[in-house]
Amino acid sequence: MFNKLYSKLLSAVAVVAMASTATISWAEPLEMRISLDTGPAHARNKAMVEFVKVLNERAAGQLEVKVFGSAQLFKDRDVAKALRQGGIDMAAPGFWYLGGMVPESTAAMLPMFYGLDAKAAISLIDTGVAPWANSRIEAKTNSHVLGGWLTMGGTSYFLVEKRVETHEDIDGLKLRVPGGVLLAAQAETLGAITVQVPFSDLPLALSQGTVDGFLSSAESVVSAKLWDAGVKYEFGDNGFFAAYVPLISNSFWEQLSPELQEIVTGAWRDTLGDARATTAAAQIKARTTLGEHGVTVLLPTPEASAIVRTKMMESQDALIAKMKMDPEFIAQLTAEFERSGN
Repeated sequence: MFNKLYSKLLSAVAVVAMASTATISWAEPLEMRISLDTGPAHARNKAMVEFVKVLNERAAGQLEVKVFGSAQLFKDRDVAKALRQGGIDMAAPGFWYLGGMVPESTAAMLPMFYGLDAKAAISLIDTGVAPWANSRIEAKTNSHVLGGWLTMGGTSYFLVEKRVETHEDIDGLKLRVPGGVLLAAQAETLGAITVQVPFSDLPLALSQGTVDGFLSSAESVVSAKLWDAGVKYEFGDNGFFAAYVPLISNSFWEQLSPELQEIVTGAWRDTLGDARATTAAAQIKARTTLGEHGVTVLLPTPEASAIVRTKMMESQDALIAKMKMDPEFIAQLTAEFERSGN
C-alpha cells in the first residue's frame, strides 16, 4: 500500500513539474506592432528601427517588436483611431494629424515659430508645446506618450522657374501647401496664392504649371525625386519644424509590467538624441543630393526672417481663435518664446 501511495505521489510531482516546465518553455514574447506610413529610407523609420533594436535587446525575449512601414497597417491620418481601438500597439504620427483633437499640438506652425533655427524651434516644442499637449493627446487617443517628440528638419519652399532669394519674391506665386489653416496663412502672408494638390499629383501639377512651387522638406523632395518634375530652387525659410509624437495604445501599455514599461520608456529616451541627430543629418544629406541634381539652395538671413515673423504675428491672435487654442496655453507658450530671446 505504501508503494502505491509513493507511486501516486511521484506521479503528482511529475505532473506539477511538467506543468511548470511547460509554462516556462511555452511562454511567448508579447508582440508589439509599430505603424508608420513612411518608407524604410525615411529618417523616421531609421530612428524607429534603432529604437526597436535597443528595445528588443533590453527586453530580453519578453517582447517581439516589429516596424510596419509604408502604411502596411495604417496611414498616419488613421492611427489615432487605431490606437483608441487597440488596432495597433504603437505609432508616431506627425503632430499635424492630431490638431483636430488637440489644436495646441500644432502650435509649432504658429507665426511665432516662423523662421526660427533648429535649436530655438525644437527647444520651444520640448518646453512649451509638448508638455501641455501630451496629456490631452493621451486622453483623446486612449494612449500613452512615450517621451520626447522626434523632431525633423525645417520646411522650405521649392520652386520650378522662379528664383526666390528673398521673402518678397514669393509674392504672387501659386504654391501648394499641405492642408491646414496655419500653413496656408503663412504662405498667404508672404503674398502667395495657396493651392490644394495631393502630394502624389504634385509632379504633374508642377510640369503643367498648375503651381509654381510647394512647401515641403528637403528629404521629402529627394525621396520623390522631384527634380525630375522641374524643381530648380529651394528657399529654405524654416517655415516650421515637423515632429512626430511617439504613442503606445493603453490596451498594450497596460499589459506590460512596471519593469517592462520602464524598459520601453528608457529605450525611447536613450535613443531619441541619436534619432534627432539622424534626422538633422538626413536634412543636410538631402540638400547635398538636391545640389547634385541641379537644385539651388537659397537661404534668407536671420534678420530678414525676424522681420517677416513680426509681420506674421500681427495675425496670430486671429489664427489662435480660429484654431480654438487654449488661451492659458498660448500665454505660457508666448512667455517661453519671449524668455528664449526670439
